Formats: sequence, structure tokens, C-alpha cells
Amino acid sequence: MSRRYRGQFAADGACLSPARCIPTLPIVTEPPPDTVESTLREWLRNERRLGVPHWDVSTTPAAAVVTGVGNREGARPAPPSPVVERLPTAAAVRATTLPASTPALFGDDTGLPPPCRAELSKADAAAALAHLDATHVRGCTKCRLHAGRTQTVFGVGHPRPALVFVGEGPGADEDAQGIPFVGRAGQLLTRMIAAMSLTRDQVYICNVVKCRPPGNRTPADDEMETCAPFLFRQLAILRPQVIISLGRPATQTLLATKVAISKLRGAFHDFPPPALAHVGLPPARLMPTFHPAYLLRNPAAKGDAWADLQQVMRLLGLPAPQRS
Repeated sequence: MSRRYRGQFAADGACLSPARCIPTLPIVTEPPPDTVESTLREWLRNERRLGVPHWDVSTTPAAAVVTGVGNREGARPAPPSPVVERLPTAAAVRATTLPASTPALFGDDTGLPPPCRAELSKADAAAALAHLDATHVRGCTKCRLHAGRTQTVFGVGHPRPALVFVGEGPGADEDAQGIPFVGRAGQLLTRMIAAMSLTRDQVYICNVVKCRPPGNRTPADDEMETCAPFLFRQLAILRPQVIISLGRPATQTLLATKVAISKLRGAFHDFPPPALAHVGLPPARLMPTFHPAYLLRNPAAKGDAWADLQQVMRLLGLPAPQRS
């Protein structure tokens, strides 16, 4: 386990990010007041060291005790009983640590096996991807999209790539062939990959949702939230150095944000974001850019997308394309 993830497991093995770990205190009915305050002050110092915000001490006497601060006159509020009632729940900590722009997508599917935590060989990674697809994705009926699909569209490419492209969902051509990005937008993506001195076989291409939305509409938030755990497990097996998120839905899902892609593209972002740290995903750099379908409708944005790809090329040490 890398140092990045060391220390993120509770005693019972549950994966938690440091900012969400809640200390375990002895449960007693009538604890000595000095012991309670000393323990809570130590808990507070640890929380502040991790950057966890706390409630306003002026809200309730209980909140003042949790933050380790007395009232203005210095009198100590009477502690409630039992002690555990004064400690914030996991949901309360989550609510105070996630920014307002973060959507609900910070959970994970407990019905799936945990994300891969090992560096796999090319052959083992290919086998793990095939197992995930065959066992969990192809027969999935967890959201409404399964009702209208011809087949699921899992992903294609190198099983241990340096670069992964993530779109939003398959269209009609992809639904018919079972391969992501084979329509007009896919043809443009193939040219973009070639401009980076790569081929589709050298990268990996997939989408957030694995079933075609009706009429090629944008996937709904709840559909992406349901399907994202499959994507997380793909990325944990693939372990790319760089992820290129294509378009708003993919970018906002992977970064767990509602910020517009126009404000996110053009710069690298750390993946996973804090809201997904507890899932156990390997670190990567993420570059948001415009979806090829958007570029077909708005050719003027191709220059911005090319600038994004050039940043990725420099990071990966790829040669600049030769001018003819």
C-alpha cells in the first residue's frame, strides 16, 4: 500500500479518508468532566491538524463542548449523557468537510468487490477487466438505462496504459457495436489520439455510463452515480498516469464537482478528489477537455482542446507531431 493511502483504514478494515476518521472513545454513562474535556480537546487538535472544519460554537452548548471551547464567561456547559451523543456522526462530518459544489457522488457500491489495490501485469489487468465486465457490467439492471440498451459498452484499449480517455456514455453506433467512440465523435477522437503520436491500442477508452441513454441524451446525475463504481474499478485496474475527461459529465463525475468545464479545462487536477479519497483509487493527473461531439458542433473550440492535449503530451514525454 502506498504512503498516499496508508492510515486510511479504520480498525474494522473500513476505508476512510483521514479527514473523515472519527475517533473511538470509551462509551461510559457518567464520565469525569475533566477526562471528557481532555479527550475532546485532543480529538479537536487532530481534526484541526487534518483541516476539518467544525460547527459554530455559538449554536448550541453541545457544539461548544465538541469544539473544546467554553462560553464567553468561561463556564463549562453541562455535558449531555451519554458521551457518544456529543460526537459528530459520519454523515455530519461528511456534510461539514465537502464543499457546497460537491454533488452526491462520493459514495461507492458496496455490492461490488473493492477496487484493485495492486500493480497488475498486462495479462492480469486484461483478465481483471474482462471479469469485471462479464460478471458485473453486462447483466447490470441497477438504473433505467438498461431497459433500452442493445448491449453494454465497457471499454477498449491497452489494459495498463499511461493515458485513459473517459467520455459520458455510448451513442447509437456504440450501442450497436459494443465499442466506445466509433461514431463521428469517435472518429474525431481517433484523430486527436493520432495527433498525440499515439494509437487507440496504446490508450484506453471508456465512458462513465455503460448503457446508451435514450436518444443519445446526456446521462442523468443518478445514472452516472449508479454506474460510476464500475468506472472507478476500471481505473483502479488500469492505473494510468493521466486521465483525459471528455466533456462536462465525465469531468464533473471524476472530480466530484459541479464547476463548469470551461473553468476546469486547461489545467491538471489531482485524481481522486477529496470527495472520492475513501474509495481507494490510485492517484493520477486529470486533464479536462471538450468532448469530441462538442468540437464537431463548435469547431472554434478545437484550438483549446489541442492545447489541453499538448499539456498531456509534455507530461508524458510524447514527441510533438511532425509538420508535413
